[in-house]
Amino acid sequence: MSNTDEIEIKTSPSSDNVYVKLIDEYGRKLRLSAPNALTLGNLACGLFSLIMAMNGLHRFSALFIFIAAACDFFDGRVARMLGLTTKIGAQLDSLADVVSFGVAPTILAYSISQCLAGAWRLARFNVNPTEGHFIGLPIPAAGLTVAFLAIFSYVSPLIMIALAALMVSKIDVPKF
Repeated sequence: MSNTDEIEIKTSPSSDNVYVKLIDEYGRKLRLSAPNALTLGNLACGLFSLIMAMNGLHRFSALFIFIAAACDFFDGRVARMLGLTTKIGAQLDSLADVVSFGVAPTILAYSISQCLAGAWRLARFNVNPTEGHFIGLPIPAAGLTVAFLAIFSYVSPLIMIALAALMVSKIDVPKF
């Protein structure tokens, strides 16, 4: 067998190749699970943030909230880009947001208003979704504000009440 025969074998169509089919199948599964994997990454970061806050590591807790925000930013975009938006994905995203941007900042800032207002705001959005704008301050924005303030060891009850009031308000906030 000459070198040219080997080259022809290597470059021949491999549609019957079992390994190519396996790689295609794994690639398809990876594409299908990418949005939910990002959402679960958001949830995991929220849980890590809770653990850090309960152990007094407030800056690490804030860092995990920022990482959760990155996961939250991309999960919906990836789902829409791949055409994989589902009702269960939307509900999972809301649950992850309550943990990462509601419960974790509540523990971080010792203010229950963040969690209650955030849960109310997300429930309202799930019942009456809007296009092009949000009604009330989105919970990730409020959670990121608390995380940013926690980095500098600054927590104010007035800011927490203001964030809660903005989340449940009827103001229109444009989507970006």
